[in-house]
Amino acid sequence: MSQNGIPLNYTIYAARSKLMFYPFLVVDPRSGLQYRLTDTGLAEVSLAPKAPEWAPGRAILENPDPVWRDSLANAPVDTISAVSAALEGLVLATADLRAPAAGTMEDSRARRHLDALINLWCKLGDSLPEGLAPVRHVLELPHGRFLDPLPVVEGSLDPHAPAAMKALYARLQQEFGAVEAPAKGRAARKGSRLHALQGGVAEAAIETGPKDDSLAFYGLRDLAACADFAAARARALIESGISAREIAVLASGDPRQIARAFAEQGVPISGLPSSLPERDIIGETALQLALAKRTPTPAMVLASLALSPLMPWSAQTGRDLAENLIGGDFRGDVLSPTPAHKDLWTDIRASAGSLAQLRFLIDRICERIAKGNEVRARLPIPPGEGSPDWEAILRGIQIAPPSSADPERNLEGVSLWSAQESPWRPCRHLIVTDFTDGLYPTRPRANPLFLDSEIITIRATTGLHLRGRAEGLAQGLSLFDQQLQSVTDTVTFLIPWRDLAGARQQPSAGLSLVARAISGVEDAQDLILDLSRLPPGDWPMAHHRLPPLPEPDDLPEALSFPGIDLLALRRKDDGTTKPQSPSRLETLLVSPLAWLLEEVGAGDMSWSAEELDVMAKGNIAHDVFEHVFLKDQPVPEPPALTAAVAEAYDRALTRHAGFLRSASWEMERSGLEREILQAALRWREHLLALGAKIIGNEIWLAGEAHGINLHGKADAILELPDDALLVVDHKKSGTSGRRRRMEAGWDLQAGLYRDMLARPIRREGDGMDPLIGRKVGIAYHLMNDGGLLTSGLVPADGSPARDMGDAVNDAAVAMLAERLAQLGAGRVVLNTSADEGFFKKEAGFTPYALTDGSTLVTAFIRQIEEA
Repeated sequence: MSQNGIPLNYTIYAARSKLMFYPFLVVDPRSGLQYRLTDTGLAEVSLAPKAPEWAPGRAILENPDPVWRDSLANAPVDTISAVSAALEGLVLATADLRAPAAGTMEDSRARRHLDALINLWCKLGDSLPEGLAPVRHVLELPHGRFLDPLPVVEGSLDPHAPAAMKALYARLQQEFGAVEAPAKGRAARKGSRLHALQGGVAEAAIETGPKDDSLAFYGLRDLAACADFAAARARALIESGISAREIAVLASGDPRQIARAFAEQGVPISGLPSSLPERDIIGETALQLALAKRTPTPAMVLASLALSPLMPWSAQTGRDLAENLIGGDFRGDVLSPTPAHKDLWTDIRASAGSLAQLRFLIDRICERIAKGNEVRARLPIPPGEGSPDWEAILRGIQIAPPSSADPERNLEGVSLWSAQESPWRPCRHLIVTDFTDGLYPTRPRANPLFLDSEIITIRATTGLHLRGRAEGLAQGLSLFDQQLQSVTDTVTFLIPWRDLAGARQQPSAGLSLVARAISGVEDAQDLILDLSRLPPGDWPMAHHRLPPLPEPDDLPEALSFPGIDLLALRRKDDGTTKPQSPSRLETLLVSPLAWLLEEVGAGDMSWSAEELDVMAKGNIAHDVFEHVFLKDQPVPEPPALTAAVAEAYDRALTRHAGFLRSASWEMERSGLEREILQAALRWREHLLALGAKIIGNEIWLAGEAHGINLHGKADAILELPDDALLVVDHKKSGTSGRRRRMEAGWDLQAGLYRDMLARPIRREGDGMDPLIGRKVGIAYHLMNDGGLLTSGLVPADGSPARDMGDAVNDAAVAMLAERLAQLGAGRVVLNTSADEGFFKKEAGFTPYALTDGSTLVTAFIRQIEEA
């Protein structure tokens, strides 16, 4: 499960994202060109029939074998992936690509697992993993049936190739013979560090010497920066007189960044797929529609549907709708100008409690979206009545991973090598774009179903060469050796410190192997020159030929808007000015620019998957307290309070964080409920100790203070035995931080509620009659540890409250008055680099408008020298 509860991989893969690798070379008899064979090329020259679909996931689910039945019930996605990988390993271990027999193996765990895999293969009939159907066709093809001869290159077969590939090589050699390969030797200049490595990176004895220009190591921020550097390096080599075909780029995974960077530099690439990987939009939309019908629906699912290219509205409308959804507005008002679109959105949002309702809604939706028939065909909704079996429906949705076409190779472009394959032609200069942990050499993985000892037993009794850790390690080292041995001049290793999601990465384990050839190296990472800390202009070669940026003008002290009433930018439908809220004024206190951006609707609009952050916890806790501590009702007893919290918590999750209901959030969901119950029990004790009565609960207040109109919702208003009122603000935090802020005089929010009661703005039915003309104190209830901090109220002896005095907001009010005066003059004062430290050290709180706010605010911070 993903972090927000969406089962991103609840799929049965019908295709592989990677083409089958044929680990040997063949020769074009007309041109003499040696090249890497592909499954499509082999199919064309042998007239292989179209291969049936390889979909082991369905067979695994339909009648689970006892070997993996329990695992499948507990972790279907992981189990399907593991069993499918083990089955593919078994297929490749056969020399004829036909289901083998376990033979005389004794009854054991290994025998049961092997039998289960063989039975699964038999269920799949004649289908084979992607790229292997033409191989079996050739293995069973009589001599003389090929359209063109395919002689192999002698000695090009990888010694660690699986049995199926060795059989294909032998079959082609038998009919067409083998062409002698050039004599093998170390390609690099003798005495160079690259020449030393070409004797084998894992050899026990390796020649050492000073570092030279045959090897270079550079660290960059991420894969995109590495692709930019690789393209710049290739361009520089070409401009120095090196032919593009003499340069190679080595990369793993999606080639999009390589394609982009080299296109920007105008450097041709040979080996890119004819079409870059594309997502399965139809399968993704089917999955998202099913998830939208199951409650609770994560907002990210609805946002993804809003952005789907299959929807009938424009891309901009989809973006606007998605932004509203992430902001908590699910109504879809942006679609109102087109009633048909609004009706479609209503159907997408609607949940389905029965199979009949699910079929009805899905059919209506698919009639009105692009490729609806194909989307509907991916949704396995069974006939009949009753409640949907959501797990079965979601497991049955097929999403093909991004698939690549055959690579297009030409003579004159820079060669693109795959990290998982041996080189398809030699080069003078190699650039490794992702020299990170897990690659070079490829990290060996254990067989999903067999121990290494069991693999040895299976090999001895059946002849099947399944791959274990030892074979995987040998294959990875051999592949790394082959990649280095195909280079004559230089290898440039690029280390991306982070992946494209921002996660930290470590250099490849191969760095230590390579470093053994260089004398005087105590720590292999000392070899890396960290370019991520240098501007591109200081890189070893030019990055881009761009004109120098002009020196930025000094930022002014303030932005000036003469003649504009900045406090009247937001207006009601009747044209009157909207009031300010305590939270908005707190933002103004910290950053007038952040306040202005919010006023004009230009605040930070970035969004991501739902998470249980401080805001979400606070919303849920406030909701629970509102519905268990009721106005004019006695304080509940502990048993009743416990039951009320459980009920209110369940409803609060629906309103504020439906994603917490998914199984993947069980620990966090239970933990938060315990925290809120403990806070509620402590608050009950506080109410009894104060002798307080709740006379207002989540009540809207409106009033005038500091020359402006205010409105806001007070969490609770208590009536004390002496007839005084206590305005309470519940905070899902601890006491120490709030206490420091109040002691420093920088607390603003609760005092503004007291100001509203002192100078109220009344409206009919506002419920404020019992609150007017009475002594008012303020309090913060800190839910995490039960602290109760007050101002304007001297607590009685033994009270749980701690009086913080009457000066808790003096400094904050003084600065607020200054800010309001500046706005009145049309000035928005910009923050300085000293502000963040000031608010943290002197005012006692974290200025989130500066630390977590809009990047525009950060861009307009004036740099000053701090005293």
